Amino acid sequence: MNNPIALFESLRRMYLRYINSPFDLRYADLSRERQTMLDRDGFIWREPLIEPVPVYKTCGHDFRMMAHGILDRSWGASAVDELADFVRCGLLRPDLEPYLHQQESFEACTVNGRDVVVTTGTGSGKTECFLLPILAALVRESANWGAPGARPPNWDWWDDRHRRFQGQNTRYGPRTPQRGHEDRALRPPAVRALLLYPLNALVEDQLIRLREALDSQTAHDWLDANRLGNRFYFGRYNKLTPVSGDSSDNSNIARLRKELKEVQLHAQRAAGTPDAKRYFPAMDGAEMWSRWDIQDHPPDILITNYSMLNIMLMRTVESGIFEQTRRWLEADEGHIFHLVVDELHSYRGTPGTEVAYLLRVLLDRLVPTCRNQRSLQS
Repeated sequence: MNNPIALFESLRRMYLRYINSPFDLRYADLSRERQTMLDRDGFIWREPLIEPVPVYKTCGHDFRMMAHGILDRSWGASAVDELADFVRCGLLRPDLEPYLHQQESFEACTVNGRDVVVTTGTGSGKTECFLLPILAALVRESANWGAPGARPPNWDWWDDRHRRFQGQNTRYGPRTPQRGHEDRALRPPAVRALLLYPLNALVEDQLIRLREALDSQTAHDWLDANRLGNRFYFGRYNKLTPVSGDSSDNSNIARLRKELKEVQLHAQRAAGTPDAKRYFPAMDGAEMWSRWDIQDHPPDILITNYSMLNIMLMRTVESGIFEQTRRWLEADEGHIFHLVVDELHSYRGTPGTEVAYLLRVLLDRLVPTCRNQRSLQS
């Protein structure tokens, strides 16, 4: 239904029918009195508020033409074509014209090395303002990555086909790191972009976009053909990420095995439905499985909230994430760490001060001299 007023009227009548049907009254006068009391603004409904959304200016070109105009001189046409081909795998439709503010933020970040603050309204494509520069950096760097090794036979170590029976007992093999088959020298694991959110619900929304952009079959096919089968890894790190505790404890390993079985089952059930598939991680894709896998091999894009980041910076178990990222930054002057602070306007007063100090601690942990960092804020 495209008419918001008609939708409101339909919902209003539906709620009133719900009340009148199971809670009917014997006396008509009482029914009318109840209807009059409920059917007014401020009780079970509120008058709809209509927010006009401005029509944002487009740049007048599709992303391919836009990128060529911005990057050809510094990148070369063939590298720009690679970026445009990958972006169309799930982030942007080929026929879509980016907004002017998306073009400006892309150029300011990717070419001019500037920090960017995006203050446009809802539905204006702020996500693309930071994902496009991040993908540009990943596509460019990955051209120099070596091929990953073959996955071991027990790569999906949680699957029941790996269990063995010894009398009345069931035995499982050891946990296998998700990216243990990769050569760190040829493809250094590190957090290349940190997406910071105030709420876990926003983290979940961003995961859906990243699954579409980085973990679609089209994206896999492009990476197989152009990046030797490497993947652009991403993962969330919050209380929903399994599992906490010592990775050598058998009970914790059993908990993780159970969690991964459930995730795999949900992914298999949703595999044939594209609309549902994006709500579940693909176990054979680029989304990180667990906290331990993220600690072993930090993903290229890490998504968390500022409370969790604060905890991570204080604990030894996560120190490897920051240490590997720091080494990656120090290895090449061209390596750029992207920091995305979404919902920037929500950090006010004391919480804003706390987040500001938290980011200073993070940057000091990664790069003591504060070089090679770039922030993209919305």
